[in-house]
Amino acid sequence: MLALKPKPRTATPPAKRWRNYYRLYRVLNIIPHGTLFPGLVVGPSVFPSKEIAESHALSLLALLNPPGRSIIMEHAGAYPEGERAN
Repeated sequence: MLALKPKPRTATPPAKRWRNYYRLYRVLNIIPHGTLFPGLVVGPSVFPSKEIAESHALSLLALLNPPGRSIIMEHAGAYPEGERAN
């Protein structure tokens, strides 16, 4: 008879989770996260894709940086979880 081999399993990498990084220019007190100091700050939320992470960052920055006022925070990029922004 025919010897049937088991079907080989392909290892698929887990879906990447993306995290936003922000460059903060002033001390900022956000109630659920506490006091944030100037420098590179990681966002608390994790997103399933880079596009969703970047759109969330843009909406957050629109709230924090209204037109005509000085910039408090800017988006440094969205990176896969485990990697860091420079």
